[in-house]
Amino acid sequence: MVSDQHTQNVIGVDVGGTKTLAARVLLPRLGQDQAVPSGASEPVQVKAPSVQDRELVGSSSHEEAVLTQIEHAVAALLDRSDRRVDAIGVGLAGFIGLDGIARSAPNAPGLIGVDVAAALTDRFGVPVVIDNDANCVAVAAQSMFGTPSSSILAVTLGTGIGGGIVLDGELYRGAHGFAGEPGHMVINPSGPECPCGQRGCWERYASGSGLGWLGRTAAAHGQAEAVLARAGSVDQIDGEIVTELMEQGEAGAVRIFTEFAGYVALGLANLMLLFDPKVIVIGGGLAVLGEELTALVQADLLQRFPAASRDRDVQILSAPLGPEAGALGAALLAAKMLGRSGS
Repeated sequence: MVSDQHTQNVIGVDVGGTKTLAARVLLPRLGQDQAVPSGASEPVQVKAPSVQDRELVGSSSHEEAVLTQIEHAVAALLDRSDRRVDAIGVGLAGFIGLDGIARSAPNAPGLIGVDVAAALTDRFGVPVVIDNDANCVAVAAQSMFGTPSSSILAVTLGTGIGGGIVLDGELYRGAHGFAGEPGHMVINPSGPECPCGQRGCWERYASGSGLGWLGRTAAAHGQAEAVLARAGSVDQIDGEIVTELMEQGEAGAVRIFTEFAGYVALGLANLMLLFDPKVIVIGGGLAVLGEELTALVQADLLQRFPAASRDRDVQILSAPLGPEAGALGAALLAAKMLGRSGS
């Protein structure tokens, strides 16, 4: 395999609950001309991160299976490329310490306490960085929407809620590496029990599973007949069914989704008061709803949370690149690691 003095060839991996996505990303090297010889009559201009190839594999919760799937995805990308890889970045949901080792990992519990970076370095012979998946989305958002000194929040709405914080252009990890876990902010001490042991966590209301809970609650009170009919029973109601009927304009589902957007806005209002971001990027599985969600959230912020929205020109956007945002951010973190090491 060959290397190139003008660009970095890095791979980012996003380990999800049901799928693992790896992406090979080409980036201009710091301080280098961005005109990259391609063998054609004109050079290829690489002015921003460019996803060159992707590999999607199923996920497993077992340590060996997860590592094997990550390795297979990376190897598949390398097999289709004539360039050597410079570094690898991996994003995992959960509490990832400053040493890159997971203290919790709901999508891959078998990786808790495992030095994934060392294992992948042994396999591929390149530097590897491991970070929280929402941190990866925040880094991707910074590359798309930010400036060197901007402050951005990334909030991932999936089965749970994750968060990534960029303050004054730098990813903020906190004293232990665990910053950016807003899903476990308590917004109702008497609310539903969360698997973390608390009650009324934000993600019990404002995640994909929270949307399903709101739907089941409405159906149990006779306020979502069409949703109940579509699911067949209260227990079968989930966020996907509510979203499907909402997009069809069904009144009960629209009410549930509007309530859900209000809970999203409630949590974001608290984060806005704490961090005063310029941009909030919504990622995760619910980011595919785009303006259907962000417009409702923005309107609710203005109407119900004036202290958070007053005198603040905050953009609320869907994640760049949709489901590729996490893998892109992981690749960018790998490139930053190379920059710090002088590679």
